[in-house]
Amino acid sequence: MDKSLYHASSYPLRVSNGRDIGAGHTRGCWLEFSGLATTLTQDDPIFVEAMHAASARGTLLSANKLANLYLILRYAMPDSRAHIFEFGSYMGGSAVFMATALKLLKREARVFAFDTFEGMPETDPVRDLHRAGDFADSKFDGLVQYIADNDLRTHITLVKGRFDETLPGILAQEQQGPGLLHIDCDIYEPIKYVIRTCLPRLGAGSHIVLDDPLHGSCLGAFDAVQELLIRELDLTAEQAYPHLVFRYPSLPDA
Repeated sequence: MDKSLYHASSYPLRVSNGRDIGAGHTRGCWLEFSGLATTLTQDDPIFVEAMHAASARGTLLSANKLANLYLILRYAMPDSRAHIFEFGSYMGGSAVFMATALKLLKREARVFAFDTFEGMPETDPVRDLHRAGDFADSKFDGLVQYIADNDLRTHITLVKGRFDETLPGILAQEQQGPGLLHIDCDIYEPIKYVIRTCLPRLGAGSHIVLDDPLHGSCLGAFDAVQELLIRELDLTAEQAYPHLVFRYPSLPDA
């Protein structure tokens, strides 16, 4: 494995159609076919500690998905100061995973973890298989305590409530916008809402990382991607495994 490809100065690896297709191929192929997540567990102490945090809180994300988030936030984000916005945090495992990595990397950025923490809101009965109230067992008080006990309060903010009620206020109060959107909220309308609302604040070449569109239970999430990112914004995916990843604004072709 050529670790030099991870160094931030190497990016972009190969730009095509506004995305770093070289980075997408590298992350996706190594994670899918080369056991890269296992290698990171053996070789990278920051990844190991972040994985311990995810396990302690509980997460539905696979090791490959967590590794992909780690590779993007550590090596591929154009602005290391940019915040991470996560939409759909459930028990907080992936949020504390990323916050732990930011802390150990000594970054000023933080994770804003958006969720009702009381289960899903109303869903589209045609597009979405999930229903209101799914994932209500978030153990929110335990998440608050975990963040305090592990000295993560400067690297994570829990944003409790519906996205349309909380996101505008966070965007208005934060001078630094997001550079990575991790969208794991499963359902059609919220996905379209959070992407459209965040677009004006995304810095050059920001990552939009979608967890759900390729899952059999989340066709509404795929509809949102087709309608907004592909048809309306004319974006081309950078990566298709283990996440769908897009870049916005598009990278300039060399």
